[in-house]
Amino acid sequence: MWRVDPLTEQILPALALSVLLGLSLAVAGLARERRLLLLRLRREQAKLADQQVALAHAAVTEERARIAHELHDVVAHGVSMMTLGVGAGRMIMEKDPARARETLRLAEESGRQALLELQRMLCLLKAEGAPGARTPQPKLSDLSDLLTQVRTAGLRVDVVEDGRPVEIGLALELSAYRIVQEALSNTLRRARAQSAHVTLRWRPGFLDVLVRDDGQATTTATTGHGLLGMRERATLFGGTLEAEALPEGGFEVRARLPTVGEARPALTRPGEAQPVPGTRPRG
Repeated sequence: MWRVDPLTEQILPALALSVLLGLSLAVAGLARERRLLLLRLRREQAKLADQQVALAHAAVTEERARIAHELHDVVAHGVSMMTLGVGAGRMIMEKDPARARETLRLAEESGRQALLELQRMLCLLKAEGAPGARTPQPKLSDLSDLLTQVRTAGLRVDVVEDGRPVEIGLALELSAYRIVQEALSNTLRRARAQSAHVTLRWRPGFLDVLVRDDGQATTTATTGHGLLGMRERATLFGGTLEAEALPEGGFEVRARLPTVGEARPALTRPGEAQPVPGTRPRG
């Protein structure tokens, strides 16, 4: 009868245990690799889904931009026809009233159609999920409300008007308001500013908008998107915008916007600083 050596009897159980342990570790390692692979696969699938959504959104945006460009041409044509019609009607009003009335009627219809197409274009360009209600765009006379918000956020701010204000277009007035708003927002974001001063300086042919604070300028103060937006608003009307840290401390934004219009009745003598309603003069 075959007999197993006593030493072998001691080694075999240990060897078997080692093999079982090795197999268990291999199985555990394979299971771990499988879990990691599945996790990586899910991440890649999520990334691919995000990319597909981004590509679809980009395609929609591109198509909307193309349609908006076409609608822009339609609106521009309608406004041109309206302007020409009104001018022609005015010129022949006394000589041929009947023809003038018909010309003005056609101009009115062109204006109504242009307004309709403009509303369509705005709806097309409106961001997804934006509120549907339309509210009037702010004007310089609404600066008092803006100042209240800024003061509530902890920044002392005042605004003065220097010179005699003139009537300007709503788009230009909106741009001037937004420049002040963005400059004050930048001041709040940079922190460590205790106060800010806003000056609206009216001069023949242009409006200077100056916003100065006593904070510490940072690198992003002269390179951020806010500054880019302000510069675009000024350039849109043929104006300029400069922004820089001041040697004595603080930061200043200076925008010059060309203006056209008749002088409004001033509440003070020409050249005297005139506070904006709801503000206090700078001491």
